[in-house]
Amino acid sequence: MRILGITDLRGATERMPQILELARKEHVDAVIFCGNIVGEDARIEAFRKAEAIGESPEMEQAVLDELEDAAVHAYEAFFDEMGKLDVPVMVIPGHLDAPERLYMQAALNHEVVAPNIDMIHHSFAPLPSENLVVAGFGGGLSDDLREDRFVLVYPDWEAEFAFEYLRHLEHEPVLVFHTPPRHGDLDLENGKHIGRHIVEEIIKTYRPRFAFCGSALDGQGTAMIGTTLVINPGPLLRGQYALLDTRTEEVTLGQLPEPQTI
Repeated sequence: MRILGITDLRGATERMPQILELARKEHVDAVIFCGNIVGEDARIEAFRKAEAIGESPEMEQAVLDELEDAAVHAYEAFFDEMGKLDVPVMVIPGHLDAPERLYMQAALNHEVVAPNIDMIHHSFAPLPSENLVVAGFGGGLSDDLREDRFVLVYPDWEAEFAFEYLRHLEHEPVLVFHTPPRHGDLDLENGKHIGRHIVEEIIKTYRPRFAFCGSALDGQGTAMIGTTLVINPGPLLRGQYALLDTRTEEVTLGQLPEPQTI
């Protein structure tokens, strides 16, 4: 089985035709998207300022409504495009894909009209041909903060317990995170390590064959955590992706050309 891993589109919609062409050219059997359809906007700026002083983020309602409407259009456009593929596309939200309610609504609506779309945040989807089950947890992670309006951030314990159901499944798991583990350079962004130890702990607990992560803009690469091959495809924003052959466990880290402008 060939799996195309992508993450962090961050509003670079010009990359969508390229990724659809790549998926067809490479004859992939499934696509895994690790989150961040949209890029940074005033919502995350408000969140960061509020977090720095220990307060809840605030914004003029009309401005917030406008930003949320734009985000919903971006979510719907992304799912529309991915729905054109004839292979399973498994998705989780990134920390920028807020608000949670509207993101999930857009994703679940497209699961109905485009059956190849599988929302696996707090959930899973099988890949029967390989006896695999792909399970995910999206958003950012923190010690104890939960925010789902301006950004998506969940406490570590929520991610820790989100995979408990895997203990009752016979399929071999593939885990998908937005937040990278604090391991090697998979979590590198602007010279800093932004990963979370809890992700590494979850991987060690369930020992999947493969795990995918995103978020870190300079983290494209692979690493072994125990017996698990962990893959950060790199940001699609910059044209990066990863191709995994599950039979040989070979990973190709790719780079798309710059999109042509008309």
